[in-house]
Amino acid sequence: MELAGSTYLYTLATISVTFVGFSTLMMIFRQTTRRDMTKFDVFFTLSFIQQGFIVIAGCLLPPLLYLYRIPEDTVWRIASAASACPIALFVATFPARRRAALSLGSDGKMPVFAWVLLLVRLLAVVYLVLNAALASIEVRSAPYAAAMTAMLFAAGLAYLLALGVQLRDHSSPG
Repeated sequence: MELAGSTYLYTLATISVTFVGFSTLMMIFRQTTRRDMTKFDVFFTLSFIQQGFIVIAGCLLPPLLYLYRIPEDTVWRIASAASACPIALFVATFPARRRAALSLGSDGKMPVFAWVLLLVRLLAVVYLVLNAALASIEVRSAPYAAAMTAMLFAAGLAYLLALGVQLRDHSSPG
């Protein structure tokens, strides 16, 4: 018997692989404009690749654990706790990593949309921790899938918004 939600997670992992591929477009964009990649461009690209791989790993972990014949409830608890860790680390370190990647001339303030999308990712962490910890939850696959989906959608929306800012900055005179 297959783990509940596996098909959805496999589909989400596939979409995330595609997202990782699109995340590299910034490097291609820079090469076509014959500009060197800045420290921020590298940060930008790496951040989205990291998020994509967090989602991929998070989507593949529950079916992998289930292959070891671990009970379904335990699979979701372990996967929830394990997946919350890299997302929390990403969220906690993001502002400092972003500041370090910015040029000295920038004020270093994160746009409001970046803070809002970090909050969405933090809520995914909280949801995963609750899914791992609360004994009263009967269906653990749905909260887990929802958290992974929120992570991917937040990353995708952040990518589109950040890419828009990057393109606007590079097309402005100066």
